[in-house]
Amino acid sequence: MMWRRKRIIRDGKTKKTYRCPICGKTGALVASKTVEYLMINKIDESLSLEIFSLCMSPDCEMAYYSADYGYILLQRDIKVPIDFKNDADIKYACYCNEITIDDIRHAVLKEYASTVKDIFRFKGKVIVEKCKLNNPFGCSCIADINKMIEEIKLGNSGIL
Repeated sequence: MMWRRKRIIRDGKTKKTYRCPICGKTGALVASKTVEYLMINKIDESLSLEIFSLCMSPDCEMAYYSADYGYILLQRDIKVPIDFKNDADIKYACYCNEITIDDIRHAVLKEYASTVKDIFRFKGKVIVEKCKLNNPFGCSCIADINKMIEEIKLGNSGIL
């Protein structure tokens, strides 16, 4: 089993979730500014009034879709790989600093890192939080990294 983020992001407009038009699974709500920032091909109109979901199926090629399905963005239409998707070539834990899940596993098991600060120090990075734009979920990765560190320390690194 692969580690997957489970947090549902609320955009402040709605609490309703929407099903992916490709796989039919319920998505996670994501702020429109995150989607707009991660789009490879920008559009002239603002997406600020749209409600977007991130498809949570690891097997589906869908990235984001709007509530009325007027906007459909496949993984190839966004700037970064979505870490929990099976075909993601890079599995980022921190998109702002390009720290991968493997980097975290190595830092904990080989460098004895035990905190997020240790991970960033090991990678020579400064904690920069532009998560609402860089992270496909539109939220901070700190809680997720803390959870990964604890799972690795408990010997559950095989699920990452």
